[in-house]
Amino acid sequence: MKKLILFFLLLIPNVALAQEITSKCTITSNKTVYKELTDDDFTSYVSFNKDEEINIICPSKITYLYISYDKNYVPGKITGNKSYSLGENEYLHELVKLEDEDNITIKYDEDYILTDIYVFDEQLPNWVQNWERLSDCDLMLFSTHSDDEQLFFAGLLPTYVDRGKKIEVVYYTNHYNNISRYHELLNGLWTLGIKYYPEISVFPDEYSENLDDALNYLNEAGYTEDDAINFQVDMIRKYKPKVVVGHDEKGEYSHGQHILNTYTLEKAIFKAADENYKTNNDYKAYQINKLYLHLYEEKPIVMNYDIPLDSFAGKTAYEVAKEGYAKHLSQQYTWFTSWLVGDNNEYTKATEISEYSPCNFGLYYSNVGDDINKDDMFENIVDKIIEEKPNKEPVVDIKNIDNKISWQMILGTFLILTSMTGFLIIFIIRSRYTK
Repeated sequence: MKKLILFFLLLIPNVALAQEITSKCTITSNKTVYKELTDDDFTSYVSFNKDEEINIICPSKITYLYISYDKNYVPGKITGNKSYSLGENEYLHELVKLEDEDNITIKYDEDYILTDIYVFDEQLPNWVQNWERLSDCDLMLFSTHSDDEQLFFAGLLPTYVDRGKKIEVVYYTNHYNNISRYHELLNGLWTLGIKYYPEISVFPDEYSENLDDALNYLNEAGYTEDDAINFQVDMIRKYKPKVVVGHDEKGEYSHGQHILNTYTLEKAIFKAADENYKTNNDYKAYQINKLYLHLYEEKPIVMNYDIPLDSFAGKTAYEVAKEGYAKHLSQQYTWFTSWLVGDNNEYTKATEISEYSPCNFGLYYSNVGDDINKDDMFENIVDKIIEEKPNKEPVVDIKNIDNKISWQMILGTFLILTSMTGFLIIFIIRSRYTK
């Protein structure tokens, strides 16, 4: 009987969840409490000069501090029982692990602007971004804007995250005039399972409908076509991708910046391999294996984004892409939303997107032969080492759970306890009437 009870106890779900303790802490600067720092809203922020310190006092130990900057990371330091550096990794969303701290001071070397501060105990929820840097990658995506990676390449990134590929996303334009889009960019990538910090160019975004106008806008901003090519060459040489992916040559819906991105990329892949071609950086020449372009009609391949993925708890790549795009809050009112999900969110498969289908690509360049199966960008590319797939354990988004047990856990526990009660009644009856 004891073994039976122990068996059922082991079946009861583990309800210990990661806990955000921000609300239990006192966060002040010069004795002032700024609600904007704890409202979980990257559109609100507080500006400080470098002499202003932030003090955090908590009733329990602080294990992690998660800081969101408004525009740029700033070098600084956290001081408590020990000292911890800030801004070294150049992340807009920065996570710092602390040891045995409950009273800390944050001080920066320059004036700074923060949007949010989060405080955590021992375990982190899955929405907290713990970025890493790559020295090389398997796949490099040249997305033009923040959200193109979720739209015209919808499903591509989660598909190859699930296959254990190292992915670097490079953005051809910046959004300095709308900083919120940077936060959306990072939140969206993290939702897709991207753990490696993206690269973003200095080139501004201006809408145009052809290549000439896009080049004119580039020149008016003080940059040349060669500057754009050099940026892409540096990205390729720095990260040494096996596969590179770019936009439709026609710019999908004829966006000039999309067209320019691919126009220069088609030149950059060859210049990156030319040892005589120099840029301002000292990266070694590198030849990619493949370049795929969206909607390219020659040597076409069709990606399947409607297969359940182990790394995303059985969701399809398309379903994950929709969740990633939902992080781009500023873009939800645009026509892109109905294009991706349907007029009433009725799309359930990527194949339901007919115009500018994110599933369709063509092989623009290859030094490993043509595709035969035409459904995998890594066909004919042999990995030198066996890749480890990401953790396949389903994740639970617990950002909005505050010491609450999910209804699934409650139901599971109720059913188990009911079963245990039934077994106990049967055992007692049998013990009473059986010699």
